[in-house]
Amino acid sequence: MRFGYWQRGGRVQRVSRCAQAMCMALTLVVACAGELNAQQNTAGLEDKVGHRRIDLAPTTQPVNGARLPVSVDLSGWTYRAVKSPNPRDGVPWELVATPTEKIPEGWQRGRGGEGANLALNAGRGDVIVQHGAINSPIPIVEVPEVLWKQWFPANMQDVVGVHFHEVVTSDVARVLFTLHKIPPDEPGSPATSKPAEARGTRIEATLLTPVAFCLDQSIVVRQDAKKKEASIRRGQHELGHAGVSQQVFFATLAGPQDWDPKYLTGRRSRIEYYWKRERLGRNWDEFRTGKGELAGTRTVVVLVPPTRWSLMLPIPPERVTQKQIDEFNDAIVGAPRVFNSLDAAAQEKFHATHGAFEDGP
Repeated sequence: MRFGYWQRGGRVQRVSRCAQAMCMALTLVVACAGELNAQQNTAGLEDKVGHRRIDLAPTTQPVNGARLPVSVDLSGWTYRAVKSPNPRDGVPWELVATPTEKIPEGWQRGRGGEGANLALNAGRGDVIVQHGAINSPIPIVEVPEVLWKQWFPANMQDVVGVHFHEVVTSDVARVLFTLHKIPPDEPGSPATSKPAEARGTRIEATLLTPVAFCLDQSIVVRQDAKKKEASIRRGQHELGHAGVSQQVFFATLAGPQDWDPKYLTGRRSRIEYYWKRERLGRNWDEFRTGKGELAGTRTVVVLVPPTRWSLMLPIPPERVTQKQIDEFNDAIVGAPRVFNSLDAAAQEKFHATHGAFEDGP
């Protein structure tokens, strides 16, 4: 008998493409299975899906002679702009968004690469479910043999455990794309100085407003009425799959970290976020043909400014194509599709290490 994991494909509902190569703001919507909350716009701002070119010409003068506000409160979020600590190596400013009110109970703050360390364990405020000797934040549902034959399709009759999972979102993401030449001009250089010749380009994708992504997970195992330890062992195996998906989920949101200044290639990122886990019930296509709900857990991650993704290309800015910008955009906002590819490879590696078949009769 074999272990199985089942991954639902992410679906894109609407994606707007950026049409300007030098500086643009991007808004998009991707599909969601199940509501994130009553509103499907974490930033709480009304906006049309699309793209637009904007002017980022530097200025030190107040708008209309008035002093610019230190911060702005919009729909439950406080936004403020601060000077970047590394202006030559990125964008000279950072936009920071924080909740206007106290963070609600159950939410936690995260940043950088911490996501990969958010293990599925009994800590960090998770809702814990007892299954045999396992304390799990994901309900492990045991299905009797007779019901397994009724509830699962023919190709899953030799499976003893399944980890259902899917990355979903219905949120609106607003991302500003800017292009910067490498090497940059030295600040304060005389007007008569010859600008440095560009050898490459940095594309900076700056998140402008909070955006949420969710990972839904359910675990079901075939019940062995004669060997209780078999059901526990099966649950432990599927929980291992679930832990792999958690790590891949955060790695997907952060993107690759293969920045290589020597060859002017690669990506890097800085992500900041709020996250929580909550219980939910939802349908899965291959469980009771999608007609019955299965208990599970949703991990919600709200990315917030100053989250930023960077891409380096070994060509000057004027040679950067719209296709290259679109591909970078899709890699950032197409989390379900990117997750599916990375997770499938990670799960196969897990099976290679821990086995894909159950030992013994």
